[in-house]
Amino acid sequence: MSDALESAPYIMDSSWAYVWRGVLEYQRGHYQLARLSMRRALALYPDPGVRGLDTISPGLANLLDVEARSIRTFRAWDLDQPVRWLTAPQFVYPRELRRRRVSGPAVVRMLVDTLGHVDESNVEILEIPDSAFSKPVKRTLSTVLFSPARIAGKPVRSLVSYRFDLTPPPPPDPVRLIDLARTQLRTGQPDSALELLEDALDPANAATPAVRVYAELVQGIAWQARHDTARAAGSFELGLDHYRRLAAQGVDFAPFLRSLADSLRLTARRE
Repeated sequence: MSDALESAPYIMDSSWAYVWRGVLEYQRGHYQLARLSMRRALALYPDPGVRGLDTISPGLANLLDVEARSIRTFRAWDLDQPVRWLTAPQFVYPRELRRRRVSGPAVVRMLVDTLGHVDESNVEILEIPDSAFSKPVKRTLSTVLFSPARIAGKPVRSLVSYRFDLTPPPPPDPVRLIDLARTQLRTGQPDSALELLEDALDPANAATPAVRVYAELVQGIAWQARHDTARAAGSFELGLDHYRRLAAQGVDFAPFLRSLADSLRLTARRE
């Protein structure tokens, strides 16, 4: 058999030689070596056209079939049952793209294996509204579980294409973000609070001037919790300055915000 492999003039001949080496290994009881030979045969030629292995042994025919289905990739027109989604994708919109309200269609082609999994490396982006979506889309698809495609009731690897629309979520309520930030501060998580406050102050979220004052003052508290006195002082100064200007214009602040501003002004005077 080794001589046959060395002298085979064509790839298909080498593939056949590996198949028959696999047959011999199987008959000797060397099942792992038989599997390896079948895998090498299929790697050389995905469909070597070997028939009748079941007359030698049903297990041998099944071995080749299993290896073929794990290596060969089928197209939609080959399938009896197409791929089905079992879990919904949980896509996290990139912050910058959400801020810019970037949206549009995405088209991907991906390889779904016999277990219904997709590897990031097997996702090809064919169309995308912004290149910054590429990695998050691939990452998201790799977490989805699919029901694999089937031929004659058996799972096979298949190449499928999908088109879907990427639409940013509605802008969050800035007041809710600030309230959540205060909750994070109470539980000792200033970094999470600062991220929420950054979102609250994002112009895309259309916070009113009074709400921006609220965010700036809480931001100062968050920087204090981080022991960053310079940034804390800057946030307090900015927030209190905006507070005074709005108050001079007759803006009626909520009682809790007036109390917060007064408390911070008294603290600043004592310092």
